[in-house]
Order: sequence, then C-alpha cells, then structure tokens
Amino acid sequence: MLWFKNIEIEGFGPYKEKTIIAFPSHEGVTLVYGENMRGKTSLLNAIRYSLFGKVIGRGSKEISLHKISNSENASEGKYGFKVTLTFSYNNEDYELVRECKLRNEVEIPQSDMDYSEENFLRKNGTVLSPEDKENHLARIMPESVSRFFLFDGELLDEYEELLSDDSTMGQKIRESIERILGVPILTNARGDVRELLQNAQKEESKAAQRDQKTRELGNLLANNGEQKLHQENELKRLLNDYERLKGNKKSLEEEMRKTQRVEDLIMERDKLQEELPKLEEKRNEKEIKLKELMSRAWQSVIGGKIDKIRKDLSRKIENMEAQLMKKAVKEEMIKNIRAALDQGNCPTCLRSMDADALKKLENLSLEVQQEQDIDEREINRLRLMFANFSNFQSINSRDLIKEISENIDDIYIETVTKMDRISEIEDSIGDKDTSNIKSQRFLYDQTIKELTILEEGIKAQRTVIVKIEESLKKLQSQLDKISGMDISKERKRRELYNDLYSLFNDGVAMYREQLRSKVEVDASKLFIKMTTEPDYTNLSINENYGLTIVHRDNKTVPIRSAGAEQIVALSLIGALQKNTPLRGPVIMDSPFIRLDEQHKRNVLKSLEIMAPQVMLLVFEGELKPEIARDELLGRLKAEYKLQRLSARHTEIIEK
Repeated sequence: MLWFKNIEIEGFGPYKEKTIIAFPSHEGVTLVYGENMRGKTSLLNAIRYSLFGKVIGRGSKEISLHKISNSENASEGKYGFKVTLTFSYNNEDYELVRECKLRNEVEIPQSDMDYSEENFLRKNGTVLSPEDKENHLARIMPESVSRFFLFDGELLDEYEELLSDDSTMGQKIRESIERILGVPILTNARGDVRELLQNAQKEESKAAQRDQKTRELGNLLANNGEQKLHQENELKRLLNDYERLKGNKKSLEEEMRKTQRVEDLIMERDKLQEELPKLEEKRNEKEIKLKELMSRAWQSVIGGKIDKIRKDLSRKIENMEAQLMKKAVKEEMIKNIRAALDQGNCPTCLRSMDADALKKLENLSLEVQQEQDIDEREINRLRLMFANFSNFQSINSRDLIKEISENIDDIYIETVTKMDRISEIEDSIGDKDTSNIKSQRFLYDQTIKELTILEEGIKAQRTVIVKIEESLKKLQSQLDKISGMDISKERKRRELYNDLYSLFNDGVAMYREQLRSKVEVDASKLFIKMTTEPDYTNLSINENYGLTIVHRDNKTVPIRSAGAEQIVALSLIGALQKNTPLRGPVIMDSPFIRLDEQHKRNVLKSLEIMAPQVMLLVFEGELKPEIARDELLGRLKAEYKLQRLSARHTEIIEK
C-alpha cells in the first residue's frame, strides 16, 4: 500500500518559501483550509508534479511549468521550484525529488525551454537508476489512474460521461478504472495473443498467396489486414485528437468562468451600443414631426378668428341669397303685372280688370321697381372669400406638440442613461483584453463543433473496422474450406492463437463482469450511507462503470442534481479503492462545494471506508471546522491552514 509521509514545496505557485506538510502516520483524515486563490489546487498539483512531472489545470489541460514558478521570486530574479515527496510502499521507504531549474545560460526565462529538470528516487536511502526509478513509479502510482487518488471536485462532469455508451471521455475513464482494478493484466495478455494471431493470419495469407488455388483469397486477406491496421491507426489518431480537444474545451470553460462577468458586461455594452442609433433615429423622427407641427402652429392662434369670419360670411351669403330669391320672385311679379296692364286681363284667371284694379297694379309695380337691387358681384366675392377661408384648417396642435416634446425628452433621458451605463461598463472592464474574451467564446464554439465532428468520425471509424473484421472472417472461412500443403501448417498455428485469443477474451469479459458486480455492491453501500434521500435504495452499474441511482420502486433516476452527482462520484471512488490491488491516499480538492450540510456530514462519516489516508483541501465556507471535528472525532489527525502573506505568497501553518 502507498502511504504519504511528507511533502516539501519551495517556489511552487504561491508557496514562495520552503513549506512542509507532514502526513499523520495513522489512518485518518487531514484537513487543509484555505480561501480561494490561496493555493489549495497548487498543493494538489505539487503532489501531481512530484509523481508525474506535470501540472494540470482546469479541463485536464497541462500547464506550462514556466507559469508555475512563484511570481514574487521571479520579480526578485529567482526562478524555478522544487518538490520533495517522501512515502512508503510495501514497507519500503522512498524519497522522490523533482526540481525545475533555470538553465545556466538563461537570465530571464520565456518558456519551458529555458528550464531543465532534475529528478531522482531514493529507495531506503539508495538512489535508483533512471530506468528503475520509472519502473518503480509506474508500479507504485500509474498516471492513468491518478484521477481516483488526486480528486478534483470541479471535474465531476467527466464522471457523468460514464453513463453514455458513446462518450469518448467515458471510455477513457473506463480504461482508467479497469487499469486500477487490474484488468490490464488480462487485456495485455490478450493483446499479446492478438498480435500473435494477427501475425499468424499474415503468414497464412502469405502461404495462401503462394498457392495457386488460394492466391486470390490470400491477396484479399492481406489487403483486408492492411486496411484494418490502417483504420485502427486512424481511429487512434481520432481518439487522440478528441482527447486533446476535450482538454481544450475544459480549459476554455475554466477561462470563460473566470471572465464570465467581463463577458456579460461586454454583451450588455454591445447591446446598449446597438440600441443608441435606434434611439437617435426615433428622436430624429419625433423632431421632424414637431418641426412640422410648429410650422403650422400659427394656425391654431388665429383659428378662432378665422372661424368667426367664416360664420359671418356664411350668414351674409345666406341673407344675400335670400334677397336674390326674393328679387327673382318680384321680377316675375312685375312681369305678370306688366302683362296685365298691357292686356287689361288678369294673367292668372284671364278676367278683364276695371280701371281701379289696373291702377292698383300699376302702383304695385312702381313700388317693386323702387326696392333696392342686390349686387351679384358682391355675393360672388363673398362666396370666393368663404371658399378660401374654408380651405384653412384650424388644428389645435397644442396637446400634440406637448406630447411629442415629452417623448423627445424621454428619449434623451433614456439615451443619456444608456451612455452612462456604457461608461460604467467601460470603467469596470478597464484594460482587460476584450478581444481575447471574444476570441475565447469563438474558440469554444469552434471546439464544440470539432468535437461533434470527431465523435461522428470515431463512430464511423469503428463501424468500418467492424465491417473489415467481418470481411476477414468470411475470407478466412472460405480459405479454411480449401486444403493445401503450404497453408496447412500456418492454418493450425492461426487456429491455435485464435483459440487462445477467444479464451483470454472470454476471461476478460468474465473478470470485468465480476469486477462491475463488486463495484456496484460497494458503491451502493457507500451511496446509501452518504445520501439523505431514504427512497434511494442502490446504484446500478453499466458497461462503462457509470452509476445510476435506483428508486425504491426499482425505477432509475434519470436526472440528478450536482450534489447527487458528487455523492455518486465519491461512491465510485470509494468502491474502486476497496476493490483495487493498488491502495493509496486520496487527496480531494473542493469535495463538498456542491453539497448541503447533511450530505457533508454523511461524507465525512464515510471517509474511513473510502481510503485509509485522506486529505481534504477545503475553504471554511465549504466545510466549517466545527462540523468536521464533530463528525470525524478521533479520525481527524491533523489540520493545516493556508495563510496569506501577500497576493503571491502563501505559507502553510498548523491550526
């Protein structure tokens, strides 16, 4: 079993000066408290660097070693760092030293190329050879399984992918799980037999090519074998590209999380800037309308007078038209009177009139003629005046002018408010590289597209390989039906290796099934111990070791919260620790960040089941010291605090 004793850090990240953490010698839990940006993740990375010589950032992307050197040291002209890890393994004592030093010819480093690395491993006080060192480290802690010992709570979404049969990341984690469970011992043997089988198939195809009866089949077998090898290499390339892009995606997500506030401000600013021209256009439209109304505003001032004149003219015209009508009637009367005077008869009843009647008619005619005539030119003039004044429209635009003026004021206030907000945003953004933030979003979107394309390509590539394998089986079957002295020996050898391969293949399948069953049982026990939901009865495992929560009604829970996902992941890690031949310490960074208080208490109670040696890197808002002490009791072996000396300098002290 692997047991950490001490880690000594100098110049690594925020740890400017030599800092030592002593791991307790008895089974239990060590707590390291530190606020954000104080060096919890750097401590986890220091352990990772000592073991594997690399530093991992968010998204599992490797970080340049040049960026790890303490910034205060760099400002003082000191570069490089050193990590020393002492541990025991199978009752043997080891000291692993790894140091990154500035090259002699370099004064101010610019990249990793300006550094050299020295590392060695002592076993029981004796320095091992480079080859022995690598062999020992590969056996003590293979890098491929490190995720189950150096656990980052921020990367839980990777474990969710175990539930997807098509997930490339899920398949990679599955391979890591099987490695920690010892499956590679069988799969490596199967791989060796498979290589022997492929060589035997090649030799058989060569023998078939030499035989005239089987030459065509031999050529087809050789051709298909080459195609399969080519397609398998292409699949490996696609898988490597997928893993690289997956890491890039995680890194971009982390960078975008850091700049999310700035990105939100940029989006708000851009939206406000888009709205300003629209407000300007709207204001211009209102001002044009106001100008038009103002140009006719005088009409409302004299509108009353114009209405009075129009009424007076109408009245005069009506009177004059009445007089004209009366005049027409009188003229008709005079005409009739004259006719009566001339003829001496009444024009109506045709009776003859006496002298008195004629005299009266004559006097009446004189009276009518003496009445004042109406001037038709005057009435026409008045009609023309009335028509002109009728064309004048008296509009009461006072209220409309007031409304539009108020709208213009509102638009002005809105414009000024938005401009002030833009200024505030610009001040908040300051000198941050906004073009880089936008390019991150563009790169992220492009990465998602490329990952989707690669996923489809990987599926298609696997389909092609399956079809080639089916074709090889058919060709092999045809070849088996043809006898020939040249291929008989090679055929027997190929059949032997084929039987061996089938044996190992079945053995791997059986062993995997047994392991999955054990992991499922142990993970379920841990999950029930940690969950606060009494209706959850167990976990169900799939081919990828993905765990699904099962309700008491035997139905699975399709959607689970971030907290539930964390409990499931911790259950898996604990189950793997119990079933693996490789036992070792578990270092967890931010393991409680998604959990409520009761779940935190339940996890603390379960830590002794997960691993004999546990270190938790937390901040007090994530896990209160009194809760940890209350639940861990005697299993709490040590407490440390990451204390700030400056923004770039942290020291580790015992609490």
